[in-house]
Amino acid sequence: MSETPSSGSSKTIRALDRGLQIVELLSQRGQMTLADLRSLSGLTNPTLLRILLTLQERGWVRRNLAEGRYELAHSLGSLLGEGARAHPLAELSESYLLDLKVRQAGWPSDLCALIGPGRIEIIESTRIRGPLALTRSALGIRPSMVKSAHGRAILAFSNEQQSKRHFEAIRQGALKEDILWLETGQLQDEIAKTRARGFGLREPSYWQAPFDPGPEHAAMAVPILSRTGVHGSISLLWLAEEMTLDEVLSQGALLDLQKTSARIGVALDRAGVTAPA
Repeated sequence: MSETPSSGSSKTIRALDRGLQIVELLSQRGQMTLADLRSLSGLTNPTLLRILLTLQERGWVRRNLAEGRYELAHSLGSLLGEGARAHPLAELSESYLLDLKVRQAGWPSDLCALIGPGRIEIIESTRIRGPLALTRSALGIRPSMVKSAHGRAILAFSNEQQSKRHFEAIRQGALKEDILWLETGQLQDEIAKTRARGFGLREPSYWQAPFDPGPEHAAMAVPILSRTGVHGSISLLWLAEEMTLDEVLSQGALLDLQKTSARIGVALDRAGVTAPA
């Protein structure tokens, strides 16, 4: 069992806390003098100078020549790297995923992000224990845009230009059986049905490696929308042999997903996170 730091069981590192405080101040306010930092942080000059020297040696902070002001180093972006940071959708959605009523009833959810034309990726999940937990983590899995509930929900609520790009990407890189769905018009029909009912459904018997193929899982998903467009989707999973879709819907699962999706959309707008172009 993994351990999670908590204020009740662990003590914070005071020096690290002070260093992060300075990084946050410089991030929020830009160039600052030593006097500015002392006034806002409440730290003494000797303490500040030790912190700033450490940050300079690590490449996080620079001191300009003309005025001796401190600022975050431009190279900090490449030092941290985009891939080293949490996906904004996962970070903003965490509390809402935990508040899902369906989760409290024992049904897990996956959070999927749109990462490019025709490409989606699971970036968070509440599958932890029980028969719906995977033999391996779901994080990093890229479900089919054609057969997964996530892909269908995202396609159904993308605008015309985005849909065209998704279809082009599917034709170029999808499996032959997925391309057949496009050529025969099956996918277009399924997208129309998805848009009409408000949620995507996983194709029966579809599973994505390294998912455990048994017992068979059923899934539904709704898109996550902000004012700028589609960011991804959130799903609900259940055992197909134990419950029908009608039984799941009768317990308010769709409304729960839709409300949660709407709350995430508002949080994305509030944080200034724009949908993938």
